[in-house]
Parts: sequence; C-alpha cells; structure tokens
Amino acid sequence: MGTPFIALLEPTPLAWERALPPASQPASASIPRTFLDAMTVRSEVFVQEQNIPQSNEFDPDDPRCAHWVIYASVNQTIAPAVTDPTTGEVIRPRQSETKSLPIGTVRLVPFPHPPHPRKGGVYVDGELINTTTTTTPPNGDTPLPVQPLTSQEQEQARRASTIPTFTPDRPTTLHDGREPYVKLGRLAVTKEFRGRGLAGQLVRTAVDWMRKHPSYFDPSPAERGFEHLGMEQGGTLPRWNGLFCCHAQVDAVRAWEKSGFQVDQEMGEWMEEGIPHVGMFLRVQVEPEAKQV
Repeated sequence: MGTPFIALLEPTPLAWERALPPASQPASASIPRTFLDAMTVRSEVFVQEQNIPQSNEFDPDDPRCAHWVIYASVNQTIAPAVTDPTTGEVIRPRQSETKSLPIGTVRLVPFPHPPHPRKGGVYVDGELINTTTTTTPPNGDTPLPVQPLTSQEQEQARRASTIPTFTPDRPTTLHDGREPYVKLGRLAVTKEFRGRGLAGQLVRTAVDWMRKHPSYFDPSPAERGFEHLGMEQGGTLPRWNGLFCCHAQVDAVRAWEKSGFQVDQEMGEWMEEGIPHVGMFLRVQVEPEAKQV
C-alpha cells in the first residue's frame, strides 16, 4: 500500500437512492465520485459487516455533511504472466496497474441536531421507537425499566426526523443543552486496512478542518429565515465555538478516546440499529479565520 491520501467533499445536493448500493446507483444521478466512494466503504462496513439496512445507513443528513474519504494506492494485477509450458520461460510478463482504493471515511454533521438520544432508547432509521428495554445506571445498580414514549415525545421524535431547528436540548455532563456543536460520525475503515491508525487520521483531519473554518456552518437568517431557524426575530445567532460530539458504538469508544473524545455519562446508553451507543464530546480551540480580501 502506498501513502494514503484524503479527499474532502463539502456539503452538496445528492440525488441518490438510499436503498440502493453504490454500484447500483442510476447513472443519471450524477453523484460525486467522493460520495460514491464513501458509500462503498460504509456499505462494506455497516451494511455487509454489521447488517444495518442499506436504506437506514444513508440518511437525509448526508447532503448537508462534509465527507472525508481516505484512499490507498494499491497495485493490482490485471493480467497474469504467461509462461512457456515446456521451458517455463516467461513469454509475457504480468501486467499490473495502480489504483486509488477507498478504504475509510468519516462525515461531519453541522448543527442544528435532533435532541440527544433518550437513555435506554431504541432507534431505527433515526427514529425513537417504543420499547420496554432496560438501561443499566452508571453506578451498576439494578437496571431501570424504560417507559413507553409519551405523546409529546412521539411528536418530538417525529419532528426530529425532519431538518431540526435551533431549540434547547436537555443538559448533559459535557453539554449545556444550548451550545451549538458539530457531530462526527459514520467513521469506518475497511477490514483489510484496520489497525494502521487510519480512523484516527480521518478524525484528526476533520477536526483540524473545522478548527480552521469555525464559521463555515454558522447560519444566516437571510438564507433560511429566523422562523426556520427556530428563533425569534433579532435573537442571538448560534455560533460554533469548538465543541464536537459523536454517537459512538460502544465497541469503538477506545478509538474515539484516542482522538481526545470523552464519554458523556449523563447521556447514558441507547441502541441504534441494534448496536449499543454512547455519547462523547471533544472541545478544541478554534483558529481565527483569515479575512477575505
């Protein structure tokens, strides 16, 4: 494998079919190559390995996200060597070519976000469903029953399935419920290339990019309107100030911790697509942006 390189796809409209794998996307969709490569990695890791439905893996957040894809330069044989069956002499040498193979990806979801997941909740395709599952308190006491959703929570879940607005959230250990944050997720590295630090390289790249572009996702009332932002006219506009979040699979917590993320104990644990998750946060110092001339 040659030296990996990383490509960035900034938010872009996507006319893709969520239920179709990348190789089956219609040619007329004009999907950016970088996003198709991200789909390829995510399909291999989340759909094929973890059995998440294809249509649930790709969601309405994808068009508004920044996506990073890491590639490896891999030498592949396109025609084997041909030898003389009598003498063993090579008549035609092996033919090979070097291809850029997508081997990992991560995405950054801008604010606003749906409410923090409910402790012990069960989520399918981004929606909270009724459940009688139990959740274990951090102190190890007897598991507590999770109550069915109230009508108000059902309505909140319905609204959260659309584009969210800037509304207060419940405070947690590492989030006051009001500060805007960006969320890293869909972190995946194909099986053959794991254990080489590529996941950390992707996270560091995304974090560093956001630190250098802190106002990239700051909202504009002129573009979206105060009402759509969930704000009153003349209110203080939300600005990003260095807070990252991730909804980490429990088995991947250690990998996120290596990048500086901390588990938010108050967020608790919940299920997404049958996989236990926890919330984690990272605080960084933002860099002053260069003024446009």
